[in-house]
This record gives sequence, C-alpha cells and structure tokens, in this order.
Amino acid sequence: MFITIIAFILILGLLVLVHEFGHFYAAKKAGMNVEEFGIGFPPKVYSKKYKGTEYSLNAIPLGGFVKIKGEDGEIEGEDTFSSKPVWRRLTVIVAGVLMNAITGWVLLSGLFLFGAPVEITPDIDAKYIKEKNIVIAEVIEPSPAFEAGLKAGDKILKVDNIFLNDIESFQEEMAKSENNPIEITYKRGDIEQAISITPKILENIQPDRAIIGIAPTEIGIVRFPIHKAIFAGAKSGYNYSRRILQVLGGIISDIWHREPVSESVGGPVAVAVITGDMIDMGFAHLIIFIAVLSLNFAVINILPFPALDGGRLIFLIVEKLRGKPSRQEIEAWFHRIGFILLMLLMILITYRDIARFGGRIWHAVVG
Repeated sequence: MFITIIAFILILGLLVLVHEFGHFYAAKKAGMNVEEFGIGFPPKVYSKKYKGTEYSLNAIPLGGFVKIKGEDGEIEGEDTFSSKPVWRRLTVIVAGVLMNAITGWVLLSGLFLFGAPVEITPDIDAKYIKEKNIVIAEVIEPSPAFEAGLKAGDKILKVDNIFLNDIESFQEEMAKSENNPIEITYKRGDIEQAISITPKILENIQPDRAIIGIAPTEIGIVRFPIHKAIFAGAKSGYNYSRRILQVLGGIISDIWHREPVSESVGGPVAVAVITGDMIDMGFAHLIIFIAVLSLNFAVINILPFPALDGGRLIFLIVEKLRGKPSRQEIEAWFHRIGFILLMLLMILITYRDIARFGGRIWHAVVG
C-alpha cells in the first residue's frame, strides 16, 4: 500500500532527523561551527545559508545529517569539533541518543495522557480505565484462528452474538462450543466483521480440549492526569529499553556461541511490514511503535561499537585517560571497519526478512 511506504519513510526519516538535531543543537551550544544541517540525503534540492550554517533540503527523504567543522580532526580552529574539551565533544555525541530517548518518552507520556491501550493489571486504578476490550495478543500457527485470518491486535467483540469484554467470559463461551462452529465478531482498525471458526485439538498446545488457537488479553484505554502520564511514560520507556537490551544481549550470545540468530530479529524490511500492521491496528499502536523504534535507535547508537556514537565515546574516554587524542587514521579505520560490518549485518538481516515475510512484503508495498 502506498500509505505504508510513505509512513515507513516518514517514521525512519523523522527518527534519524531527531537524532541529528540533537547533535546539531549541542554543537551550536558548544560553540562549534556546524557547516551544514541537511534534511534528507543528497542530491541537494535546495539550500540556504544562515548564521554560518548551510541548511539543505535533499532528494532522498531518509532522515538527515550534520556536518560539524573539524569533526575528523583535519581542520584546526577555535570553532572546530576537535578543538573543544573532551566533555564538550562527549556532550555533542550523546545528544543524538538523548534526543531519541526523549522522543520515545514524550510519545509514550502523550499516549498515557490522551489514552493509551494498556494491558489491564490489578495495579491500575479502575477510575483511569475508560474502556476495556478482549484483544488477541498472539495467533498460533497453524490453528483454526490462523486459518480464519485472525491477527494479533484484533479486538474480539462478540462470540455467537454475545458481547464480551473480559477473558473469563470469553473462555466460558469457548468451553461451550464443544467442537462446534462458533461465530466470532472482531474489529481490526475501523472495520468490524464476523467469521465462523470450528475449534479443534492442537496436540502440542492443548491436547485435552478443542481451542481456536489464540492468546487473548484484556486491553483498556487508560488516561492518566499529566503528572501520572509523565511518570508512566518514563516507566514504560525504561521497560522497553531494558527489553531491547535483553534482545540485543541474546543476539550477541547467539553469535558468540555460533547459534542461529532468533527469527524475531528484523531489519528495514521487517520495519516496513510492521509499519503496515500498526497502521491497520490504529493510531495509538502506531505511536507506540514509533516510540519503541526511537528508544531502539537510542539503545543501539550508544553501544560501544565502531561507527556508532558509542564507539566514538570510547575513543573520547581513551583520549581523556591518555591525555592526548588517538591518531585520526586509526580511529577512521576503526569506524570504516565497523560501518562495513554493520552493512553486512544489515544485508544478512534483510535477506532473512525477505525469506521470512515472503508475500507480505509485496502486500505491504502495493496493498
């Protein structure tokens, strides 16, 4: 679908642009000469110089870039990156990561303020829950639900024309079916439809009774006052970031032990497909997706790996400890090698995504 392509470009572009704006703002505050702040990537479409900085609009709409005078150490002068104290340069490098983290926090806080779809747990005060639905958290493959076309994120409204909004009632209606066809009315985005499903025994999941093959959860629209929304946004951001670190730790462990990397790991193709899914699920889910993606950018960029912001931080820390900067040729080669390794990893992940999603890629693009 054309909308999916546009949304994919805008989301990735926005998050990269936010990151680069962090570098830009911190560099300006540090008294560095920012030679160019570009929206998108060349070829250049339009540019204008203002207060020593060239602001450019470029043809490839995937984020942006910041060019700081002397950031490679080749140019001397009081307004260059390399002339500033280590702590100033460190601030400029960290600013991009910080902007992505703040973006994720602000988006999550905004959702909690205006209405966030949250799994209902006993610790949430009922006065903040505005509505409650049964939502499919996972669809087992293969299963009657999968074959019928149900997806994670679908809201279960009725079973055999009986309105339901809690898991206990849903399970009771399932138990009554006794292998007979049941009609499930569900909502996906703004579209409501009904399908007939016949539960069956899935030996590897539930060998003692017939099921349709979904994991239901209770999701409510939670609206907090602003002080609670800010705290809830920070807490959610922390939990998402911790989970991202756990996943990255698992990937590193798999690579170290020469085991296959989890199929859940995805690259740009996976992001494009999931973007389409999030659009189908509604605005709130799309905002959560953008917030988590922004936090993901922050976590990955701070890792101590060449070509990433974290890798540049390592060189600054070494410079502070040694009392003198590293040789620029050596640092440049480290970052080049790191970039090549990242590109190879991205190619591998993209190949896996194509094999994994198959026809869904085409559907995400052309609808």
